Amino acid sequence: MTAIPKLKKKVLFVDDESMLLELYRLAFEEEGNEWDINFAPCGKDALSLMQEAPVDVLVSDMRMPGMSGAELVQEVVKLYPRTSRLIMSGYADSEQIALCLGATHQFIAKPFELSLLRGTIRRVCALDECLLDERLKSLVAQLRSLPSLPTLYFRIMEALASPDTSLEQIGGIIASDPSMTAKILQLVNSAFFGIARRISNPVEAVQFLGVGRVRSLVLSLHVFSCFDQAHLKNFSIDAVWKHSMSTALVAQKIGRSQKMDRSAIDETYVAGMLHDIGKVLLAASLPDLYSKAVELSAAEKMPLADAEREIFGVSHAQVGAYLLGLWGLPITIVEAVAFHHDPSEAAAKSFTPLTAVHVATVLERRIRGLSTTAQDLAIDTEYLAEIGLDDRIDDWTEVAEETLSEQA
Repeated sequence: MTAIPKLKKKVLFVDDESMLLELYRLAFEEEGNEWDINFAPCGKDALSLMQEAPVDVLVSDMRMPGMSGAELVQEVVKLYPRTSRLIMSGYADSEQIALCLGATHQFIAKPFELSLLRGTIRRVCALDECLLDERLKSLVAQLRSLPSLPTLYFRIMEALASPDTSLEQIGGIIASDPSMTAKILQLVNSAFFGIARRISNPVEAVQFLGVGRVRSLVLSLHVFSCFDQAHLKNFSIDAVWKHSMSTALVAQKIGRSQKMDRSAIDETYVAGMLHDIGKVLLAASLPDLYSKAVELSAAEKMPLADAEREIFGVSHAQVGAYLLGLWGLPITIVEAVAFHHDPSEAAAKSFTPLTAVHVATVLERRIRGLSTTAQDLAIDTEYLAEIGLDDRIDDWTEVAEETLSEQA
């Protein structure tokens, strides 16, 4: 049988500076067998090109006359929601960044190396292969209404786009939502964080937890609170929540041990908190089928992700990544959620939030004794060897044991 040729990914660069477009053309010529590269000098021309043939990845400059990059991605998300959207922006673009927080999958800070841009596009394309699976699209169509990006999260991100925003202002935003305030204060005073004194207001919570953790808690609490556990069979949202919290803390500590920068550590924590969100979506929307997946996993002693594939054709990892992709969360977070069981399938071949989350979720299950399935308790050592970090497992295990003992 003749193999069906793999379709090239369509990538569109948009920039009003012709010299930069020429630079991109020369830099990406070698990708011609993999990507179909196109160029547009302005947002209006980009939309015209996309009307003729939608693209897989849009890479736009932020500052352009007529239609800014922020305005362009806002149009694209309405007209072509499956297009991945990357924005190249500088520090001075903070107000524009705030305008398109929910519409952009990745911001690339100027100045940047072309290798970074190339690597980001390659990762986006690899994710696209995973998230455009026909079985996934068919399954998502059967789910109940997907949770929307919480307004509170957007307000926090909008505030953070300004360099003058204080922790007190972030705390004030949290305080504007009494329900979220109560949940965050309950968490910060729980055993998960092991604080010696009681935190009594959202400003103190932000000071103690840090803005990165607070952002991820807002996202996670919002999604988990969207579903009622009462009608779910063979499934505990509370158990998933506790596992997610522990995984996030361990992943964050592993990231710090690898000297990740602050932004990457924050993304690692978010990914750890949300890595199993697909389980909640499936169990809440299709409880009878999900119960069958849980029963199959137990009867055959197979990983739940494999049982999900048997029942649904895809796993919770893909479903969760699909939601986060719709929300426009950073590619690194979506990638970590999509591949946390199978990191070797990701395009990134270096230490990323995916690495930390994959290792953390396995170690958390080992230490807590949460699974009897050998595959669930196995770290992908071939993947770690490929990125030159297979000698770090013992050190990371110590980090995980110390972190989890603090919650006991």
